[in-house]
Amino acid sequence: MATGICKDRLADAFERFGRVPIEKRRIDLPPGHPAMRIEDDPFWSAGGLVHGSRRRILLVLHSPEKGWGDAWVTPGGLLEEGETVLDGLRREVREEVGLEVVEPNLTRILQQTLTDATRVRHGYFAQFVVQAVSADVRPGRGIREARWFDHLPETLAFREDYRRDFETLRRGASF
Repeated sequence: MATGICKDRLADAFERFGRVPIEKRRIDLPPGHPAMRIEDDPFWSAGGLVHGSRRRILLVLHSPEKGWGDAWVTPGGLLEEGETVLDGLRREVREEVGLEVVEPNLTRILQQTLTDATRVRHGYFAQFVVQAVSADVRPGRGIREARWFDHLPETLAFREDYRRDFETLRRGASF
């Protein structure tokens, strides 16, 4: 990753959404996990709760080679060169579930340290809450299933990271 990309992405995110919390997290992964093959260090990714008009949330199951097993995850993924966190989120949601999103709210940035006990990768995850413009989901390549939920399933990856956002969404409060 080119020098200055991290500062530029953070500056853009803060300018668009105001200062949001940056939370540090360490994630222990099993040996051979696909996340350890990420070349950029640090890497940037974006994702989050995509909700519909009835405040249900959209989650996906990835194909096995993605490394998520049977865990539900929010739509999202790695940013491409030159993308802002918002542009990357919009692209990832389009690619994974075929939807456009509006009303983006950046709720936090997670500063992540990933390790498989032999290697370490550093990255940032921009966590959003966005509204889908339709409920007509079209799963993209690498997505086994996409489904609307009215609750956070127990098998949601990083479930605790989304609890506060989901509760705010369900109350109808603004972010």
